[in-house]
Amino acid sequence: MELSYKEKLEAILEKIEEADAVVIGGASGMSAACGFDYYNHSPFFEQYFSDFGDIYNEPSCWKLLYHRYKSHEERWAYMARSGCVMLDLPAGKTYTDLFKLTKAKDYYIITTNQDAQFAKVFDPERIFTIQGDAHWMQCSNRCHDKIYPSDEILHKLNAAIEDGKLPSELVPKCPVCGDVMEPWVKSYIFHYCSQWNREQDKYNKYLIEHQNQKLVFLALGIGSMTPEFIKHPFMNMTYQLPDASMVILNKGEDPVP
Repeated sequence: MELSYKEKLEAILEKIEEADAVVIGGASGMSAACGFDYYNHSPFFEQYFSDFGDIYNEPSCWKLLYHRYKSHEERWAYMARSGCVMLDLPAGKTYTDLFKLTKAKDYYIITTNQDAQFAKVFDPERIFTIQGDAHWMQCSNRCHDKIYPSDEILHKLNAAIEDGKLPSELVPKCPVCGDVMEPWVKSYIFHYCSQWNREQDKYNKYLIEHQNQKLVFLALGIGSMTPEFIKHPFMNMTYQLPDASMVILNKGEDPVP
């Protein structure tokens, strides 16, 4: 007989309570559930990005991210605003609730989100940001291995935006080669630097150390855009590991066999 919604939640809670370790996989649905909607024309977009929407005739953050800007001054103005919003937003309720549920467990997090929400409540040393995040910048030319903290410079740039542009002298430049800097988020020039490799190694080590224990994989807010980063590996590990379970929570998604 099909379990009721309440019975399903109770079963999930029991699995988490019994687990030796919990691997949390979070994607954009986690933030969208808090109202932080980067993909649609929404009250969130109107509150923080309506000026850019009017200037560049785009209806969402997603469209603004891929808008064909005419200059670095225009593009970096939007990047600065977007980065500041991500860094300054309070931790959303989905994240604080999840922390309350799992804080006493041995946990690790892998996320495709770039908005730094997980790091506002969870231990940053236990988070693998597989697609980078707003805390960092890189050289667009990838001329060297280092990435740079972006918090301070993003707020400086955001304060200097005028009519959707930055003054030319404020466009961030690489301190090594002088090329324009780039947010350290997934793109065709994303830098898989030593920091990224260290994060990946720590995550893989955690999985290996816990592979024979009672392990619960939580796949939260993961849609059809990039399931290959979290959802599909979680499915494969649940199938292969001796005492693993998987929970999928995503609005509108059909149950998984």
